[in-house]
Amino acid sequence: MWITLLALGVGTLIGMTGTGSGVVLTPLLLIFTPYPALMVIGTDIAIGTVTRLLGVFEHKRLRQIRWRLAAFLIAGSIPGTLAGGALIKLLKSHLVAGELDYLLKTLLAIVLIAVAVFLPVARGRQPNWRSTLVDPKTIFESMKVLAIGALVGLLVAVTSIGSGSLMMIFLLLLTSFRAAELVGTDILFGVGTGLLASSLHLWMGHLDTGLFLRLLAGTLPGVIIGSRLTPRIPERHFSWVFSVLYLVLGARLLLA
Repeated sequence: MWITLLALGVGTLIGMTGTGSGVVLTPLLLIFTPYPALMVIGTDIAIGTVTRLLGVFEHKRLRQIRWRLAAFLIAGSIPGTLAGGALIKLLKSHLVAGELDYLLKTLLAIVLIAVAVFLPVARGRQPNWRSTLVDPKTIFESMKVLAIGALVGLLVAVTSIGSGSLMMIFLLLLTSFRAAELVGTDILFGVGTGLLASSLHLWMGHLDTGLFLRLLAGTLPGVIIGSRLTPRIPERHFSWVFSVLYLVLGARLLLA
C-alpha cells in the first residue's frame, strides 16, 4: 500500500514538472525495498513511460508541447538509448550481481548529486540570459539538440534518470519557453525515450510485474493531478526543494 501512495506523489511530480520517476522513485525503491538495482531501474522506466504518456495527452490538450523540438530530442535519444542497453549487457557479462548493484547505485547517486547542484543554477537564470533557441533550424542547432538527446538517452537506459531532471536543465538553459511548455515537451521526450529503454529492459528481463502494477495504481491519477497544477504553481518554488531532495537521496545511496 505504501508503494502505491509513494507512486501517487511521484506521479503528481511528473505531471507538474516533467521529473520525478527516475530521479525520486528509483532511489527510494533502492533504499527501502530489496529489489535488485536493474529490476528497479527497468520497472521504473516502464512506469515513467506509461505515466508520461498520460501526461502528454493532458499537456497536448492545454497546448503546452513544442513538437518540433521534442522530435529532434527523441531522434537523438535513439542511438544513446541503444548504447545504454549495450553497456548494461557488457556490465552484466563482466560483473557479478553484487558488484553491478553497487556500480549502478553509485552512478545513480552521482547523477542525483549533479542534478541537485545544477538545477537551481538553471532555474535561476533570467530569461534574457538564456539562449533564444525556439526550434532547431540550423545544422549547428540541430546537432546540439540531437547530442543532448543522445546523452540523456544513454543515462536513462543505464540509471532511469535523465528524461525528466537532466532534460529539464538542458531545456531551461537552451530555451526561453514558459515553464509549462518546457514540462510538456520534456514529458513527450520522456515517452519517446522510455518506450525504447523499457523495451530493452523488458527484453533483458528487468521488469517485476507485481511492482509495476502497484506503482501504476498510484502514478496514473497523480500525473493527471500534476498536469493540471503546472500553470498554477510558480516555477521558483521547485528548484531548491528538489535540489535538497536529490542531494539527500544521492548521499543516502552513496552511504548505503
